[in-house]
Amino acid sequence: MFREVVDAGSISEAARRMNLSQPPLSYHMKMLEQELGVTLFLRGKKNIELTSAGKLLYERAQTMLSLERAVSREVSKEGKKKTLRIGVTPSTSILLNPVLTRLHEEDENLVFEISDATSFRLRERLEKGMLDCALLRSPLRLDGLDVHPLRKESFIAVGNIDDFCVKGDITLGELADYPLIIYRRYEPFLHNTFNNQGILPSIQAVCDDARTALSMAQSGIGLALLPHSMVQVIRDIWYRTVAENSLETEILFVCRKQSQSNPLIGQLLNLLVETIQDS
Repeated sequence: MFREVVDAGSISEAARRMNLSQPPLSYHMKMLEQELGVTLFLRGKKNIELTSAGKLLYERAQTMLSLERAVSREVSKEGKKKTLRIGVTPSTSILLNPVLTRLHEEDENLVFEISDATSFRLRERLEKGMLDCALLRSPLRLDGLDVHPLRKESFIAVGNIDDFCVKGDITLGELADYPLIIYRRYEPFLHNTFNNQGILPSIQAVCDDARTALSMAQSGIGLALLPHSMVQVIRDIWYRTVAENSLETEILFVCRKQSQSNPLIGQLLNLLVETIQDS
């Protein structure tokens, strides 16, 4: 009421605007002054004038009202937010970015929580209900989860070794002449692929992250074997496709079976399929 009185310029005008009788409003103003122990108004015949204490109270009241409105808007906006918890590996996050942009354009209240980890770690988080869905790579056991294959990819060899930097694909036999940098999770798969052709590869380094493998290849340590989608982030380094049909990985959209009813997950999957088909 105090702010209404100040804005109206007099108690009588404030009472009129608020559809109140003047005596109760005057009484409330006197009670406020008694409670604070200060004089807030210098009362004239027609108008009131604020004391320094009254001016301070009015300024603080304005600030508190603005804060109340801001908090109300913030809480209201927060209540409308929807969260989608998505897991990605270093080599599948590339596919997700354009899809998240489209989802945000369609619904600005949608919030993304992105977990970046290995396929094995993300599978564990899915099983524990810590994620709604994830973009993973084969080979990987996914028993009890809902799996949607998106795209098969060949491998590429990446490196700065002089005699490697020529055009054209490279065979497994040719790769055996170079030191190789591989993912730890692909180690059994790659060894089996080489062994099936009677080839003994020279493994120079084993790591857990595509970005680490790429960095080592850029330093000239050896050739990194990476999924083909990593081409999108390769800069200033040579790469060649590995010409071996049995050496491929598949991008998988994975979610918990209980999450299938979530319309956001279905929307995300449809956009991923559409994006991959257009690429």
